[in-house]
Amino acid sequence: MKITKLEQSGFILETESGYRLALDIGSMTPVEKLSGQKIDAMLVSHVHGDHFSVPQIKVLVPKKIYLGSECIETLGEETLSSKIIEASVGDTLNIDGNEVIFFDVDHGPNVSKKPRENFGFLIKIDGQKIYFAGDMFYESGIDVSNLEVDYALLPVGTSYTFGPEEAVAFAKKFKNIKNVVPMHSRKEIQTVSRFLELAKTAGLQTKDFGIL
Repeated sequence: MKITKLEQSGFILETESGYRLALDIGSMTPVEKLSGQKIDAMLVSHVHGDHFSVPQIKVLVPKKIYLGSECIETLGEETLSSKIIEASVGDTLNIDGNEVIFFDVDHGPNVSKKPRENFGFLIKIDGQKIYFAGDMFYESGIDVSNLEVDYALLPVGTSYTFGPEEAVAFAKKFKNIKNVVPMHSRKEIQTVSRFLELAKTAGLQTKDFGIL
């Protein structure tokens, strides 16, 4: 499987057969960068613009998009050519043969308006298991103590999510992670570099994909 990292918490997961699943590609990714991308399905964690942005969705044109009720309400009269499927906390959905579990994530006290839904995802795709923490500030969601994953995508930006220290502490609670991937970072205070340094000291295997 190929993983492409985009700005903030944006990813594209591509299977060996060419199926492409997009995660949280929002307003921080220039629309020009997305032209020509083929997306089969897209998951959106919550309503904040750096994760949910109509212009980016319209350029990507996913065949189907999975949204919480707050995102759907925010669309209002805006029309998308994508099929919109409502998702809720606790759902386990079969998305074109791939399993996705939607769980609740605590965004913490620093957001100006707390989203009604703030999803994390546990994705089984192409024979691999991927944990996507979304905008997690406090440890929350599913129990990870017995969870083994190929990739854990964890925010490291501080303020509205884990910082590097919190992300490493959380990663150590999994039963096993083959690769920990930093996301939702802050370049000006070098949170990715700090996270990678701490993760190495903790004995965690990391993978920094950079940004497309």
